[in-house]
Amino acid sequence: MNICKSTLSFLNDRTDRDFNIFALIILIVMQLCIVSGCLLPESYGGKNSLPEFIQLAILVVCCIVAFRATSNRRLFLFAGFVLIFLFLREINYGRTLWFFADPDDPEKFPKWKDIPYGWLAHVFVGIYLTLLVTVFIWKKLYRDTWELLKSVRFPAWECSLLIINALCAQISERVFHNNLIEEFFELTFYTAFTCLLWRFARGLYKTCR
Repeated sequence: MNICKSTLSFLNDRTDRDFNIFALIILIVMQLCIVSGCLLPESYGGKNSLPEFIQLAILVVCCIVAFRATSNRRLFLFAGFVLIFLFLREINYGRTLWFFADPDDPEKFPKWKDIPYGWLAHVFVGIYLTLLVTVFIWKKLYRDTWELLKSVRFPAWECSLLIINALCAQISERVFHNNLIEEFFELTFYTAFTCLLWRFARGLYKTCR
């Protein structure tokens, strides 16, 4: 019983259960995505499709939000460079852009070994990741991260919707093998992530008492 009380007290102290405009935005986008996923043909969920382009646009917005943070600037400046890596990962570092697609099969793209100097892509990715880890340790950004995590009350609605959409995207891909539904759940995931990033980068969150 004491453990349950302690757990409930901890969760109460570390979560913000208020329903706000950010949660409303995520729910609206989620509903639109679910309806679109049910009405549109599955071919709309392929590579370089509209949902993917919207995801990339959202990631660009995330980068801008991170670079223009007014709270915890050092940490979010670093987060911006991490988001650049995620953006590049979404397009397979350029390999799956539409102009590389096979004219006879828009879902087919050349392998790195088939692209002149394609092997350099893995070298650049390795260097970029090494630099990110080096900066994180050298600038002691783990301290900034810990201080933020230690003081913040996590928005329950946004965090829950973020996790739900991440799980639904994985289930859609691995269980139902539906690329369109997967892409739409990923789109909602990125929307939730953007809302959370906006709040944290601008200090729009409650702190622990």
